[in-house]
Parts: sequence; structure tokens; C-alpha cells
Amino acid sequence: MSRSHYATTAEFSGPFLGSHAVSEGDLTRAQLRSGLYNRLFQDVYVPIGIPQDHELRCKAAMLIAPDGAVLTGCSAATVRGFPFSLENDPVEFVVPEQKGFHSLRGTHLRRTRLLGQDFESWRDGRIASPLRMTMDVLTDTRLRRSFPRVVGLLDVLLHAGYVDRDTLAAYLAHRHDNGIVRARQALTFSDGRAESIPESEVRVWLRLYDIQAEPQVEVYRGTRFLGRLDLAIREVKLAVEYDGAWHLEGEQPHLDAHRRALIEAEGWEFIVITKEELYADPRAMVRRVRAALDARI
Repeated sequence: MSRSHYATTAEFSGPFLGSHAVSEGDLTRAQLRSGLYNRLFQDVYVPIGIPQDHELRCKAAMLIAPDGAVLTGCSAATVRGFPFSLENDPVEFVVPEQKGFHSLRGTHLRRTRLLGQDFESWRDGRIASPLRMTMDVLTDTRLRRSFPRVVGLLDVLLHAGYVDRDTLAAYLAHRHDNGIVRARQALTFSDGRAESIPESEVRVWLRLYDIQAEPQVEVYRGTRFLGRLDLAIREVKLAVEYDGAWHLEGEQPHLDAHRRALIEAEGWEFIVITKEELYADPRAMVRRVRAALDARI
């Protein structure tokens, strides 16, 4: 009896090339189409029982990536433990500029100059070094990530100590890649004290309109700690905070209200930003903060 008659999903622990499995007699074409396997990319399959996420898609895409391609950007960050990419976001690669390639559905490929220190081995391919990965997150405008968003992603990497500000500045200083000016500007806007991407986005939107807000400011009454503010304009005692969905869960609304009441008693005013306001109309958000700021000057 040939192997194709008894192959089961248990024999595949991750993504595999369908054409290779068929040619080796592991599966028949009918078995590939039986519903026991999910097709992730052209000719790339995975057993149906394996949970799907972006890291799995990265592993799958590596099987059909062009020769010399390097996994990078938010895809590489996700593999390295920073979940910047959603499950079905394009898998990001850079390809050596001297290599030709065909576009692959479900991936995002850019031709670029690659140096030896830009990548390291990963599985049967290559993954960008931390510095190269970070540069590609900041420079790739074709994926239409907003400037405040990429600063927020950089803040996460700085906050975690995954990249060092001075080392990154030196790495970017003599590069001439497309988007490098944007990357350098993002570094000047970044702040490793930030504790969430939306908080960073609010801060960057405000700074783009000449409102300087400091992240993670602690407020005391004498020696008593009253709380920490997402963003603060100290000189006028104006606090700007982002309330995501988790602020509506369980005891969090009560805890937020209690903390803010204590701080308001010290003369502070709060502007609370919601997810809808930040992403639907950030300029209206800026105008609201500007109005509050002007009223306190």
C-alpha cells in the first residue's frame, strides 16, 4: 500500500508544500482537497487542526518566498514576540535589489539593498535583524500605516528595550533607503516611556499640531502617590488620557473615576479620548485638547 493511502493530518506539524507532498506520495490531490487541510497561500497548506495566526502565515510564506527574501517589518516583529500584525495582514519581505520576483498574493515584497548585518537565519530562510526590522516598520509607506501609528510601534520596541535609541539613530544616520527621512522623524517623535500604542498615537497627533504632552506623569499630594497620567501638560495641569475598551470592564471604571477625582482635587483637568475619537477624527481630538489648553493658559 502506498504512503498516500494512509497519510493523515498528524503527519504534518506545520505548513507544507502541497505539490511536494503529492510528488513524495504523502498525499493525493484528492486528500489535499478533502477539507482536512487549509490552504494559506498558493500550494501551501496546513492541517486544519493547527490554530492560525500571523506567525503561522509567516512560516507558510517562507516556503514560497523568492530566493534571498528576508522576513521583516511588522511580520518579523510578530514572530519576535511583538504582535504588530493581525492574522491576515500581508506577510512582509524585503528582497535583494538584484533579484527579480513575482508578486505573491497575501504577501508584501519590496526590493531593497541588503547588507550582511541586516538579517540572520530563521527556519529555512532569513529574518531581519532588530535594527533592520525596525527601519522597515518605519519606512514602508506602501502599507499605509499612519505616522502616529509607526511611532507607537517604535515606542513599544523602545519600551521593551528591544532596540536602543542611540544605536538605532546611528543605524539610520547613513542609510539612503526609501522612507528614511520618515524613519528619522519617527525616532525624534518616539518616547520609550509610553505604555500603549494608542497613547503614543494621541501624543504624536498632539505634537504634530505643536502641543507637547509628556507621557506617564506621576502625580503626588505631598509624598502620597495619587496616580499616573497617560499624558500631561504639566504647566497648566491638563491631563489627556486614552480609554480603550478595557477601561469599561469590571472594576476599571470605578478605579479610573477614583484616581481622577483625587487628581482633579489637586487642580488638574482631564480630557478623555475614546477609540472612536482617535481613529475616526483625530483632528477633532486635537481641537478639543487645544480648546482646553487655551482655556487654562
